[in-house]
Amino acid sequence: MQRPDHSVYAQQLEEHRLKQQREAEMQHEEAPTQPVAVQASAPRPEEIVGEEAPRIETPRAEAPRVEAPRVEAPRVQAPRVDPKEILSSAGLQMVETDASKAKQPPPEPEPVQLGRPRRERPAAPAAAETELVQVETRNK
Repeated sequence: MQRPDHSVYAQQLEEHRLKQQREAEMQHEEAPTQPVAVQASAPRPEEIVGEEAPRIETPRAEAPRVEAPRVEAPRVQAPRVDPKEILSSAGLQMVETDASKAKQPPPEPEPVQLGRPRRERPAAPAAAETELVQVETRNK
């Protein structure tokens, strides 16, 4: 198989892009209220091996966004309920508490140290003074 000339392929790609652009402009003139999306997808020849043809993408044209006016939903008022009446009819009573009136527990006293304090022992002798000796425990 022969490899096609890249300049011919580039020319075909440009012609295809221009054709799509003209079609998009025609559609835009006919129906300006609908959004138009143009996608550049040129046919790729299967004969090109190892090289990728240059990609040319056209910008997308979109119609302006129109927002509908907001309509507020009607407010539904919930029936007023007195919880004290409902509780009293059930034989219960609502009690409110106030944290400022609650009794605070007394702080715990610091523990008293019994006996005499521990004495500090001197540091262990330096390791350089004792020499290490290897001892074999198996008979060969």
